Amino acid sequence: MDIQVPKPVRQPFFKRHRGLGVIVCLLVIWLLVQLDIGLATQLPKSDIMIATVKQGVLNIEVDAFGELQSEQQHIITTTSAGIVTEVVNKAGSIVEAGTLIAKLENPDLTLELKRSQQRLIEAKADELQLNLRQQRERLLEQSVLGQLEGELATLTFRFQAQKNLVDRGIISELSFLETQAQLGSLETRVSHAKARIEQLQGLHLSATALALEKIELAKQEQALLAEKVAQLDIVAAEQGVIEVMPLELGARVERGAHVVTIGSQHALKAELKVNQSQAANVQVGQLVKVFSAAQVIRGKVTRIDPVITAHHVIVEVSLPLLSDIELRPKQSIRASIVVDTIDDAFYVQNPVGEAAKMATLYRVLDGGKTELVDVQFGQKSGRYIEVKGGLKVGDSIVISDLSSYAQQAQAVVIQ
Repeated sequence: MDIQVPKPVRQPFFKRHRGLGVIVCLLVIWLLVQLDIGLATQLPKSDIMIATVKQGVLNIEVDAFGELQSEQQHIITTTSAGIVTEVVNKAGSIVEAGTLIAKLENPDLTLELKRSQQRLIEAKADELQLNLRQQRERLLEQSVLGQLEGELATLTFRFQAQKNLVDRGIISELSFLETQAQLGSLETRVSHAKARIEQLQGLHLSATALALEKIELAKQEQALLAEKVAQLDIVAAEQGVIEVMPLELGARVERGAHVVTIGSQHALKAELKVNQSQAANVQVGQLVKVFSAAQVIRGKVTRIDPVITAHHVIVEVSLPLLSDIELRPKQSIRASIVVDTIDDAFYVQNPVGEAAKMATLYRVLDGGKTELVDVQFGQKSGRYIEVKGGLKVGDSIVISDLSSYAQQAQAVVIQ
C-alpha cells in the first residue's frame, strides 16, 4: 500500500522575505524623496531673508529723511567793507559767546579813526583856549566895573557933601549941578558895565556849550569809528554751531554782507522729505519718531509745505529742547511719521519688491521645504506691512525676491 506524502505549500516571496520587503519600501521612499529634492531649487539659507508673522499693535508709519535745523539762528553781517586777513573758526565749529571767528582789515577805516581822534584832541584844545579867553574877558570887564564903582562911590560922597554946602551958600549952585551931572553919568556907565558883564556871561555860556557840543560830536564820531574798527573782528554773539561761514583768506567783503550764521545746538527742528505718494497721509500734529544714532526723539508735525519739489514734500517737525543729546544743525537724520495705529494686527517685515495688495510667497516648512501661498496685504508701515489673509501668527515666509521661481511654481528648498 502506497503512502501519500503531502506536497509542501510554497509561500509567496514577500511573506518568505518580509524584512527584505520593508527595506525595499524604505529604499523606494528614499529614492522618491531624493528625486523630489533633486528637482527642487536649493537655496543657501545665508542668502535668503526669512520673516515671521507677528500679532500686536502696528503703527502705520511713513518713512522720511532730512536734516536738523536750528529754531534759533543768529546772523552776523559786516558793518564795514574789509579784506579777510585771518580765519579762526569755520562752518561746523562750536563757539561760545565772544569767540573770534575771523578778522577783517580796512586801512581807510583805521586812518579815519586816527583822524577822528585828532579832531577830538583839537576840539578839547579849542574848548580849553576858549575858557582861558573867557576868563580874561571877564576879569577885564570886572576890572572896569570895579573902577567905575570906585569912582561912583567917591562922587556920591562929594555930591552929599556939596548938597549940604550949597544949602548954606558955601559953594556955588553951578558946581553942585556939575557934580550932580557927573554922578548921573557915572551911574549910567556902571549900569552899562554890569549889562556888558551879563551879556558877556551869556555869550560865554553859548560859546562854551558850542565847544562842548563839538567835543561830544567828536567823541561820538570816534566811538562810532572805533566800534566799526572793532567789528572788523567777526565775533560770535552767542553760543552755538557755525552753520554758514563763507569767508576765505584774501577775500574782499562788502558792507552789509552776510558772513556768519550761528545756530543753536539745543533748540532744533527737523526738516523731512516725504515722498509725494505718501504725503497725503501726513497731517499737522501727528507723532514723529526721529532716529539719531541709538536714540529716538519724539516730535510733532508743525507744518507741511504745499509745494512739491523733486517728488518730495517738506515736512517741519518740532522737537523738545535737547540739552542732554549731542545733536548739531545740518545733521542728517531719518524719521518715521505715525499716520495711523492698528491695535490688533497681523504684520510681517516687507517682502522685497512686493508693492501690490496680493502676492504669492514661499512659506517655510519643516526641514527647509517651502510651499507657495497667496497672501493678502493691508497697509504698509515702514519696514512692516499688515497681513490681511493667507498667513497666521508664527508662519515664516521668504521675503527675498523669489518672484521668478514663484511665477513658474518652482519648488524651493532652503538649506
